[in-house]
Amino acid sequence: MDRQDIVIGVVGALGNPPVADTAVLNDLAKAKLDARFASTTDNADATQAAQQAVRDWASQRVSVILINALDVTDATASSWHDALNEARNAGIPVALLDPSNPPQDTTLYAAVLRMGTKPADSDADVSSSTVGLDAALSAIINDNPHPATMRIG
Repeated sequence: MDRQDIVIGVVGALGNPPVADTAVLNDLAKAKLDARFASTTDNADATQAAQQAVRDWASQRVSVILINALDVTDATASSWHDALNEARNAGIPVALLDPSNPPQDTTLYAAVLRMGTKPADSDADVSSSTVGLDAALSAIINDNPHPATMRIG
C-alpha cells in the first residue's frame, strides 16, 4: 500500500496519561502518515469507548488499527474478542502498542509494539533491533513478514 493511502485508526491509551497518545500521534505526523484519533479519556467507561472505536475504525476501513495500552481482563475478554474480531473480519490488522495484558487469542492482532528499550518480562521473544513506528505499521499493513513483538523507537 502506498504511504499516501495509509490511514491509521489510533485508539487512545486506557488508564495512561494523554502524553502517551501525544507521543504516538507526533511520531505518525513526523512520518507524514494520516492518523485518526479516538480518545478514551473522560469517558464513563473507557473500555467500552475503546471497543466502540475499534468497531468504528473497522467500519471506516482504515489501513490498520493501533490500540495504545490495552489491558484485557477476565471481565472484558469477551467484549474485546468481539470488537477485535470485527476488525479481523473486515480485513483490518490490529497492532497493540505497549499492552499491559493483550488478548489470549493472538489471531486477533497482528503484532505487539513496544516503545523504548526496556523489555517487558513477557517479551522474551521481542526483536532485538529497534524499528520506526511507521516501518512497523507498514510491515503489518502490507502483510510482510515481521516479528510478533517489535521494539519501536
